Amino acid sequence: MNKIEEPLQLAHIACPNRVIRPAVQSFLGTTDGHMPDAEYDMYAELAANRVGTIISGHCAVSPIGRANPEQINIFADTYIPQFRKAAEIIQAEGAHFIVQISHAGPRAVDVDDLVDVSARPLKKNREARALTLDEIRQIEQDFIRAAQRVQQAGADGVQLHAAHSYLLSRFIDTTFNQRTDAYGGSIENRFRIVENIVGGIQAACGPDFPIFIKINSDTKADDAAYEQDMVYMLGRMKALGIALVELSGVDFINQPRDARLYYLERAARLRSAVDLPMSLVGGIRSLADMEQVLAAGIDMVSLGRPLIAEPDFIPKVLAGQEKAKCVSCCRCFVMPHMHPGVRCVLRRPRRVKS
Repeated sequence: MNKIEEPLQLAHIACPNRVIRPAVQSFLGTTDGHMPDAEYDMYAELAANRVGTIISGHCAVSPIGRANPEQINIFADTYIPQFRKAAEIIQAEGAHFIVQISHAGPRAVDVDDLVDVSARPLKKNREARALTLDEIRQIEQDFIRAAQRVQQAGADGVQLHAAHSYLLSRFIDTTFNQRTDAYGGSIENRFRIVENIVGGIQAACGPDFPIFIKINSDTKADDAAYEQDMVYMLGRMKALGIALVELSGVDFINQPRDARLYYLERAARLRSAVDLPMSLVGGIRSLADMEQVLAAGIDMVSLGRPLIAEPDFIPKVLAGQEKAKCVSCCRCFVMPHMHPGVRCVLRRPRRVKS
């Protein structure tokens, strides 16, 4: 048995293997935030092809925090049944379903009153104002209620999206956070919103409901200081009982096509510093890459673009395929807007039907 096939016991969840499909936005959702048949088909295909843990694309916790028109919603009880259906499909194959929840902050669509951690100018002559303390507390409650709905749907856990310049990551990172109140300044303050959300979820859903967190392992600002901040935050996550931390980075979309294991060196140092289960996403394109990640002490591997190109990537590489077909062209970020239902240049269009 290859190492990636070995099961892994996390806090309150037993993963059937070491493979995660991270939160990849499908761009298949309807304009009112529902999953079409193509979304369920995607999950069924991944689960049937030995992807042991599947994380949904990021789901909006608030109607003023949606990142794109095709985003799946989780900000009202009416959305619970679609997550229940997705969970049943995935779990029927022996895989786990984790729902990622997110707020877009100033990246929100169809919102005139844009908000951010701190006030700042945006593209297209727009500006974002700083969130008030009352608004921050409301956002914390939005995340907590979203997690409750995920639990009611029968999903196996929830993941907080604190990466890729979405709102939670902007609190953490001094690139964006210039606040001088209880949510700014020290890393203790900048991490406060995440800690409050985690505590609220545990109070609402019980201490045994698995919580994952996705976070950038680096930053474009003072990266050396940020690494020390990461050690602090990971220590807090361990104390809070986080089941798994998924490490990404700020510049994955700008990496050269032949680059591999973008964040492994930093991830290995962080895993050595804090004994907390972690997964790594970014530039993993072969079985050898996966084995290198696990050999570095990282507990799981997260495969985004390779599984967009080949949902059956895992059985293929275990059977001897050398590497993924994915060429890191990043067309998967623009194809859905040009050709709805098409996510990869190497795959046929999905049938999109509500």
